[in-house]
Amino acid sequence: MLTGANNDGARGLLQIRKHGGFTVIQDPLQAQASTMPEAALALHSPDYLLSLTDIGRLLVELERTAC
Repeated sequence: MLTGANNDGARGLLQIRKHGGFTVIQDPLQAQASTMPEAALALHSPDYLLSLTDIGRLLVELERTAC
């Protein structure tokens, strides 16, 4: 869940978790608009709570290990 001014994506994260996926939320303290990551954190604890830079690193690592 990245920066955003709405909370609509927060429920989607619950569905991802429910179906076996893992969740990543941008640290609200570093978000340009913190509403969406804060709403997501209010609903559940993510697998990862990271800065944008660290989210990028995580995605690169996941892609590398998936191949």
